[in-house]
Amino acid sequence: MFIISFLELFIKYVIFYIYLYLVGRSLFVIVPYLNKNKIDNKLLYVNIDILYPLFGFIIFGNGLFIINTFLPIGSIYVVIFVVLLIIPAIVKIKLFIRSLNFKKLNKKFLLYYLAIPSLLVISTFDIAFNYDAGYYHLLHQNWLRNSNLIIGMVNIFWPFGMSSIYEYVSAFLWFDTSFVLLHFINLFFIHFFYLFLGQNIIESNNKYLANSSIFVLLFSLFDNFGLGGGRNGYIYIQGVTKQDVTVGILFFFLALVIFLKIKDSNITNQEIVIVSFLLFFIYQIKVSGVLIVYLYLILLINQILKKRHNFTELIKLNFPVLILAISWILKSVYTTGCLIYPVNITCIEVFDWYIDGSTESFEGITKQASLAFDGTLPFLEWMQIAGSFEYRNQVFSNFLISILILIFIKFTLFKKSEIKNSLKFVGLSFIFFSLLYLIYFGPIPRYAVGICIFSASFIGLLSSDRKHKISNNFAFVLLFISALFLVRSTAYSAFLNNNELKIFDPRTNYEINYEIGFEKLSEDWVAPLDADQCWANIKCTASKDIIEFGNAGIFKIAYK
Repeated sequence: MFIISFLELFIKYVIFYIYLYLVGRSLFVIVPYLNKNKIDNKLLYVNIDILYPLFGFIIFGNGLFIINTFLPIGSIYVVIFVVLLIIPAIVKIKLFIRSLNFKKLNKKFLLYYLAIPSLLVISTFDIAFNYDAGYYHLLHQNWLRNSNLIIGMVNIFWPFGMSSIYEYVSAFLWFDTSFVLLHFINLFFIHFFYLFLGQNIIESNNKYLANSSIFVLLFSLFDNFGLGGGRNGYIYIQGVTKQDVTVGILFFFLALVIFLKIKDSNITNQEIVIVSFLLFFIYQIKVSGVLIVYLYLILLINQILKKRHNFTELIKLNFPVLILAISWILKSVYTTGCLIYPVNITCIEVFDWYIDGSTESFEGITKQASLAFDGTLPFLEWMQIAGSFEYRNQVFSNFLISILILIFIKFTLFKKSEIKNSLKFVGLSFIFFSLLYLIYFGPIPRYAVGICIFSASFIGLLSSDRKHKISNNFAFVLLFISALFLVRSTAYSAFLNNNELKIFDPRTNYEINYEIGFEKLSEDWVAPLDADQCWANIKCTASKDIIEFGNAGIFKIAYK
């Protein structure tokens, strides 16, 4: 029955969420012992309970990244490490249980941790691997499972250089051969997104957070209507292994809280550290989220000018994330030959395994694929060509219509803004530079999710007191409907019909390995017969080049 299938998936998600929660809680148990400072119960305007799983994911992913330098992720020692991550939280579990108030099991709790995740889990019944999963994501993950760091790994297949922190977490989650946990990664961040919005509207006394979140939820409803049936830049549930929406969610979250910290001119040392880690985490997922640095620099400069922090203090506070950043960049240099891949000007052409000029061609491929504006065509002509690709005209037209409706709602139902003009300029300039960045580096709707949501929330930030009070019951309904509509109707149909899941284990899939198959290139390598998808076959190379390995101590070196 479909109920049994659903319960199995839901329990898996709950276990996944609880594990990340415990890892994050372990961090916040250990830190006070190290620096003798108590952690605040609310950080960046957010209850710390909501941040535990988010930081659990960051620790989990970066722990796997560091340990993979020396060990394959499929190693039993990695399993031991993963278990050890939750020990501090378990040691303190009695205090945690005592702190729980079971009277809190009210409709708010049921909405946050039962209704919303239940709706999100239903999406599993109709989700499939994204094309890039078979192209390089799953293949890279299998390499991570079977080998420690490979110098020159980009020679095996060039897209490996663009893979993110997602790959390390996903590679470990292969222990569940249903592969649904890879989908749950995306659901986890969407869940965090709705927890953040819900807390802002229902629990927070900060009218700016409440108003901005209300406008985001209204924006989410407009996503279901409009030209071509809808889509206005709001979040959606991507195919398995894609991470653009996750970047968009974290981009929106950080942009909103940093903007409010600039407005309040008040940020604690703990919050500076947290913002720095989150900002770098966005970079680890996808380089395209880097523009959030614009707001962060304004925040830090503001702190220095108002003498709340000096430059030396900020360096000391950011020392842990600087160490992590150096480690990540060194990994990039040794696997791709570049500080930032595939940005050719950042490459260091001193390695014997590095192929001169290779990164420049790959950089061109990525730009061409996104139809970024490069000046070779007049701007208006480029807009006509680029706008017809990937529903861009439809999405951005609906985005503008949605923004106009939100502006009308602002003037109709909200009082005049109390935000200073200087802050308005900061927000508007951030939106402008973000859109400009998209034009030159890839005006694809999935890349624009973060700035589209922030733009909607910014209208809420420019609104003051509501002319009509919004009850908690209305907020509950708004949150539920938003999450309900986020899941495609085909997923509900597949759920009710108890359809077989579309996600599968590529290592044992008969169609991939036997019906389609691979052609032999050499004694050690094969190539995909159908298009360019190797899936999880680590003997496969879609580039159809013969790869050879050398040794450098405990590391392999890939040549082609």
